[in-house]
Amino acid sequence: MMIPLKINYRLILSLMVIGAFCLILLGVGVSVSAAEDKPRFVELESEHIDYDKVDGTEMVKSGSKVTVEIVLTNFSKVIDKSELIFESDLGVLPSIFVDGISERYRVPFTIDHRKVEEVRVTLVGNAPEVTMRKVDLGLLKITQKIADEEFLVIDIRRDVSSKIIEDALAAIREARAEIDAANLRIVNAEEAGLDVSVAKIRLELADEHLANSLRSYKAGMPEEALEGAGLALELAKEAKAEVEAAVGGRAIRDRAIIAVVIVLAAVVVVLLLRERQRRRGVY
Repeated sequence: MMIPLKINYRLILSLMVIGAFCLILLGVGVSVSAAEDKPRFVELESEHIDYDKVDGTEMVKSGSKVTVEIVLTNFSKVIDKSELIFESDLGVLPSIFVDGISERYRVPFTIDHRKVEEVRVTLVGNAPEVTMRKVDLGLLKITQKIADEEFLVIDIRRDVSSKIIEDALAAIREARAEIDAANLRIVNAEEAGLDVSVAKIRLELADEHLANSLRSYKAGMPEEALEGAGLALELAKEAKAEVEAAVGGRAIRDRAIIAVVIVLAAVVVVLLLRERQRRRGVY
């Protein structure tokens, strides 16, 4: 005798919905991967970047000359042409040589992939004069446009600064760290019942000088910022020294009290021994 099977239609429907959802997610994953793996229709043969650097960094020195040279080769033959888009924050136009021949800069700058073998792009300009660090200055960006799609070829960016600016920023960071350390010691000392009122006054002055330093920096006055940060640093160090002196004074006082207690205890022991001997008749 055959037993009739019961079909759970709700379960089947749920599984179908889940399966469809998983397929959608898989499809999204594939499309994202395909978007990330966009084909490149030109190769970056070489890049050369030259500029004066701020000591100890890769940052461009304020107002210095900047030279960028890019060589593009192997233009894909699967397409007939593309456009190159050039962008720069240096405010100058690039010089372009196509297969060794100078070409006039134009927009759009169209490349015939069937004929062109090499494109050399040279850009020479001056970094801006800055009084505070300028972040992410675009030296040269090249984008390749094919139909309605754009593909990034290269994007060269650098920060622009100067020695005095970096010195000011370093001094501000150091002063901030010293103030935080002094404040922590003051809090711990107060919790231990110590009088650190003088240290607190010095720390308040340090905070004021640091605030003035930051205002000077934001106003484009790095020299004043450096000076203010230096004063803040010295006052923070003095505040720490005051706390250490208070802690040291407490330690000395505690040691003195312990010494007095030990001496008194010793005297008491001697007196007790003598009294005991006297009672036994030993003199």
